[in-house]
Amino acid sequence: MERSEKRPRVTGVVLAYHPEHDIVDNVRALARQTHHVVVVDNSPDDEVGRAVLAEFAQDDAVTVIEPGGNVGVAAGFNAGMRAAFAGGADFVWIFDQDSTVTDGMIDRLLAAHRDAGGTAGVIGPALRSQATGVVYRRESGDGMREVDVLISSGSLFSRALVDAIGLHDEPLFIDYVDHDICLRARRYGYRNIKVFDAVLDHRFGDSAATTLFGRRIFLSNYSPLRHYYAARNRTIVLKRFGAGRWFWEDLGFTTKAWIKVLLREENRRTKVAAFLRGVRDGVVYPTR
Repeated sequence: MERSEKRPRVTGVVLAYHPEHDIVDNVRALARQTHHVVVVDNSPDDEVGRAVLAEFAQDDAVTVIEPGGNVGVAAGFNAGMRAAFAGGADFVWIFDQDSTVTDGMIDRLLAAHRDAGGTAGVIGPALRSQATGVVYRRESGDGMREVDVLISSGSLFSRALVDAIGLHDEPLFIDYVDHDICLRARRYGYRNIKVFDAVLDHRFGDSAATTLFGRRIFLSNYSPLRHYYAARNRTIVLKRFGAGRWFWEDLGFTTKAWIKVLLREENRRTKVAAFLRGVRDGVVYPTR
C-alpha cells in the first residue's frame, strides 16, 4: 500500500487459531494493502502454530500479540483492534486466518466509506468461495448496497464508528459476533455497506466436498461446540434486535446448512443436542 500522509492509516487484524503455513501468505498479502498488520495468536500453547507465526519475528510490517490463551473470536478481534487504534490507526480491517484479500480491496472499501459519508458504518466485501473460486450467489451484485449485517472477515471499521458503538460483545465468544456489532451500528443510525467490486476469498469451516441428490456440495463440518454457540448466539441476537431482514436471510442460510448436517455430516445426534442446548441457553440469556 502506498504510504501517504493524505491517506487514512489502515491496520489489518488477523485472528489466528492453530494456524497453518498458508496464514503467512495471507498476512503478507494483507500487509501490501495496509500500513501494518496485527496478528492475534489465540492458541499460544500450540507449538506448531507458534513456529508458523515466528516467521513474522523480523517483519516490521507485522506484529504478533498473545491475548492469553483462546479468548474467543470477539475478545481476540477486540485485542487486535485496541492495539491497532493505540498504534494510530484510522481504520481497522479484520480477518480470520482463512481469508485472502484480492488486489485493490482496501481502496474500494475506503471509497465506499467516503461515499457513505457521516453515516458510514461497517464496510465489507463480497465473498468468493476459496473452494470453487466462484462468488456466492447471495454475494453477487454491482456497486455497493446497504445491508443489515456483514461477516467479520474483511470488515472495515473506522475509529469514529468504534468510538460511538463500542467493540465486539466478548461474552458471545464466537458466532453471530458480527451480527451483533453490525446490528448495533444500525441501531445507532449507521449504514452497513457491502461493496461488490471488493471480493474476498473465504472458506467456511472445512469446506469438504461431497454429493447430495447428485449435486456437488461442500460441508462445513463444524464441531458440536460451534453449533452450540451458533444456536445460542442466534437466539440472543434475535432477542436483542428482533426478526428483521437479517433474520430471514440467516434462516435460509441456516436451513440449507442443517440439511447438509443431517444428511451428510458425522456426529449428527451430538450436533443436534448441542443446537438444542444452545437455543435453551440463548432463551434464558439476560437481555441487555
